[in-house]
This record gives sequence, C-alpha cells and structure tokens, in this order.
Amino acid sequence: MHYRKLREQLSACPASPLPLRSECWWKGADGLHLAALRAAFTSEEAEVLELRFARRLSDVDVAHVVGREPSAVRAQIERGVARATALLGTAPPSLDGTVEGALLEAFALDPATTPAPRRVRREPVLPIGSVVAQRYEVRALLGAGAFADVYEARDCEVTGHVVALKILRARSADARSIGAALRELQHIASVFHPSVVQLKDHGWHDEHLWFVMPLYRGETLATRLVRGPLSRVEAREIFEQLAEALASMHRAGVRHQDIKPENVFLATLDRDHGAGEPRTSGPRVLPVLLDLGVAAKDAELVLAGTPAYFAPEVAARFAHVPDPPPVGPKADVFSLALTLLHALHPRPQDQVPAGAVDAFIGHRAIHPPPVPSSAALADLRPCFERWLAVSPDERPTAERLRDELCALTRPAERRARLQSTVRWVVPVGAVVLAVFFAVVTDLRRQAHVSREAAARAGVEAELARARAHSISQSLSESAARRAELEANVARLEEEYQTSRMTREQLASRLARADGELTLLTERERVQSARARQQVDAIATLERAQAEQRRRAEATEAQLAEASEALQRERARVADATRQAEQLGAARDELAASERRRASLEARVRELENFYRGTDLPVLDAPAP
Repeated sequence: MHYRKLREQLSACPASPLPLRSECWWKGADGLHLAALRAAFTSEEAEVLELRFARRLSDVDVAHVVGREPSAVRAQIERGVARATALLGTAPPSLDGTVEGALLEAFALDPATTPAPRRVRREPVLPIGSVVAQRYEVRALLGAGAFADVYEARDCEVTGHVVALKILRARSADARSIGAALRELQHIASVFHPSVVQLKDHGWHDEHLWFVMPLYRGETLATRLVRGPLSRVEAREIFEQLAEALASMHRAGVRHQDIKPENVFLATLDRDHGAGEPRTSGPRVLPVLLDLGVAAKDAELVLAGTPAYFAPEVAARFAHVPDPPPVGPKADVFSLALTLLHALHPRPQDQVPAGAVDAFIGHRAIHPPPVPSSAALADLRPCFERWLAVSPDERPTAERLRDELCALTRPAERRARLQSTVRWVVPVGAVVLAVFFAVVTDLRRQAHVSREAAARAGVEAELARARAHSISQSLSESAARRAELEANVARLEEEYQTSRMTREQLASRLARADGELTLLTERERVQSARARQQVDAIATLERAQAEQRRRAEATEAQLAEASEALQRERARVADATRQAEQLGAARDELAASERRRASLEARVRELENFYRGTDLPVLDAPAP
C-alpha cells in the first residue's frame, strides 16, 4: 500500500520525527466482531477505510494516496460504513458505541494491516574498552535508546567498583544544546531519595554529555510482569517506596512525566543479617525511578511521556481540548496509579498503529481507564476510581497516595488481626464461660436437692396429717363410747331407782361401770397426749417445709442472678474483643509507620555507607 510504503521509507530515516507505532492499550468490546468486520472488506476497501478511520486522513488525502478521484473515495467510504452498520447492528462493539469507532478499532488492532517497522541500526557512541575521563573503562553496552546509550563501566580509581555510565548520542556544541543536555542532570541532582536514580559523576566526552549512576542489579517492572501480576504485598512494598520517591521529586519542584513499568527498575539488595543469623530470606527489592530525560520543573510547560500512561490533563493538551486542566504533580500520581493497576491486573498490550494514537489520546482526555473488574480486586475499585480520576483535583498527592496504599493489604491485615484476636479471646472466653457454667450447674444442683427435700417434707406432712386424722377418728369413737357408758350409768341409776335389785348387785355393777369409765378416761388421756404430739409433729414438719421452700426460692434467685451475671460477662467479653481489635489496628498502624521510618533510615544509611566506601564527593542537592 502506498501510504504504508511512504511511512516505512520515512521511518528508515534517523531524523524522521514520525514514529511508525506507539504502544497503547486499545481494546474493543468484542474482538470476534471486529475480526469479522475486517474480513468483510477487500484489500482495496480495507486500505481506504484504514486511511480514513485509523490514519485519520481526509477524503482528499486518501484520494491522493490511492490515486483515485475524491468523489469515488467518498462513495466507497459511504458504502463501507453502510456495510459495517448492517454487519454490526445498532450497538457496535466499540468504546464509543459508534460505527466509526468500530472501524477505527478494527483496523488499528489488525496486526496484518501494518508491517513491522524496519529498525535502523545505530553504532554505539563509545566502543567497548574506551576510557571516559581517564577513569571509567567501558565494559559492556547495557541499553541503547533514541537519545542516549547506557554502558557498564569499571571505575579505575576504586577497586571492584562498577557503575552505569549514560552518554547522550547528540553532540552539544552551543549553549542551547548544552543547556538541553544538562536538563536531565539538573533534575537528577535536585532530588535525593533512594528510589530515584542518583548522580555520582558527570562530564563531557567529545562534546557528548555523560554522567555516572549506580549500577543496579535486577530487572524492570515490565520484565517482572511478564511472569505474572504482583501480589498485593509485593505491590505495596514496591509502590509505597515509589510514591515516597515521587513525593520527594514533587517537593523539589520536579515532575517525572514518564512513569511506566519500563522506567521502574527493581534492584535487588542483600538483606542485613546479624552475626550468626541464618540467611533464610531472599534479597530485598529496591524500586528505582529511571529516565528523568523528559522530567520538567513545575513552572515549565513541557509535555512528554508515553501515551498509554498520559494523565487526562496531559492528553487533553495533546488533543487540543479547550480549557484543559493545568498539568501538575498529580499527572505523575495518575501514571503511577495506572502502573500499579497494570502490575496487579496485567492486560495484553495492543500496539495501535500511527494515527490511531490520536484517537486514543482524545479518548483518554475525557475518559478514565477502566478500573479493576475482577472479584479479587473489587475492594480496590473506589481507590482506583479516585486515583485515576479525570479531574486532577479528585486525585491525592503522591504523599497521600503512599498512605492510601495500605488498602492493598488491608483485607489480609484484617484477617490477621481477627485471627490474632480469636487466638486469645476464644481461650479466655472459654475459661470464663466454663467457670460460669460450673457455677450455674452447681446452683441448679442445689436447687434440685432443695426441691427434692421439700417434696419429701410434703410427703411426710401428708402422712402426719393422715395419722392425725386417724387419731381424731379414734378420739371420736372414744367419745361415743364414753357417751354410751354414761348412758348406761344413767340407765343403771334409773334401773336402781325403778327396780329392786340388791345393793350388792347394784354396787357390783356400779363398780364395774366405774372401772370401765376410769379405763376409758385413761385411754382417752393417752390418746389426747398422742394427738397433741402428732399436732406438734405436723407443725414441725410444716415449719421444715416452709424453710425448704424459702431455701428453694433463695436458690432460684441466686440462679437468676448468676444468669444475669453471665450475660453481663458475655457483654464485657464482646467489648473486650472490640477493644482488642481497635488496639490491634492501632498497633499495626504504629508498626507500619515504624517500618517505613526504619526502611527509609536503612536505605539512607546504605547510600551514605556506599558513598563513604567509594570516597566520592557527595553532591549537595540545591534547596527546593
């Protein structure tokens, strides 16, 4: 295709400012529909639609590229749009929900529509083995970019000391170019933080600016993410340090402007071990922000970076949105938060060819990136919605972001606190409940014994009442017998008066009646005494029954009080549990603060020890 051939020829020229491709995440809603849409057109139709919708050329420019009349091109574009509308229906699977957007995504995402660019081979600025400033011997090329090369170099003045030497490819022959070359150097020197690359030495070599930095061993975050996403603990450990470094840069009045996984280096440092302490833990990771080549002062209106990580206010200026928000330090916060999102939830990176970058930037200027949709990151959705807000005023500062990153491990810490609380509250609660249950069981046993004693006393009282009733019946019978005898005596006296019995017979009968009367009286006296004893026994039993009932009622009252005390103790155990959780949370926050302070002090000591060990002059950072 003519347009692609022209761009390939332009990209082969080192001075060409036109990049053939830019890496951006640009994903349609339905890749199958977009693939079907691409397959629905011939190569000639696809070329016209690509130039119009993906390359953003006008109808006249498309006609000029393909060598046809503008009217024919417009007609072909209208037919293509009509065919796409019939194929996709009323709800096209595109980010903006339009047929034009679907055509853009279909052809921008098609890797077959654009051939891979032909890379231009550049010769390194320094040959291996050369010596810079009569001190640094170049040993190996670590990386080559469009603006500078980075080498591994040996410090000839310090035995065993290896550094990273960066040298700019462009020569600086006048004052303006020299100032531009010193730009990155000034930004590096103005910030002091372990997670910001540090300046050790600098100078000029054949009109090329070079400067020396520590040589870190490790890998970039982008390389690390190839193996899989970061865990929440790893992400918090890395990005808290990056947020602190970013806050230090912002306090110095410097914006990084190009934060992305490729510019975050995960340096591995040996952990400190005490004497005799086994080396059970692996190396500690120190994240370092690299490449301050496009950094800018707050007062400078310099816009640069990677489109995929543009903040909306930066994208708005590139897209020429009217009245865009001012670009400030919170643009770096957006890029860092987006880098964190991709570290926790990596997605395939679709490379958008050429002109589609404009559409991507225009979309980014008014739409935030999608927040995590997986259930594993659902609790972080409110955080990312604020960190990736379109308005800079809704985003936190870098320092505030560092504090808010505790949300990454808050669920795990909450589970750990709960487990710790359960580990000591459950045994204590079990002991307390066991004691109360023992007391309640003993009180219930005593109440049962008292009820049984009262029941026995009631049975004995019933038996005593039965015996008293029997004695009462005996007394009634004795009274009847006495009345009968008295009637006999009266009858005998009457017979004595009416008959002529002899005195002896009458005396004998009277004596016999008196004897029976005396015997009956004695028997009645004995029975009365027995009745009184039975009545006393009944009264004693009734008093004992009343006492047993009183004791049973007292025991029941004690049981009720013990139950109320058990409820109050359960409430106190619940309060103690809540207080323990609050105390645990406070201790965790204090411990986290101490760890951050200790970590920062340790890193500062490492750098101080490093500078003392190398006997190099320490550059004083200018006051912010």
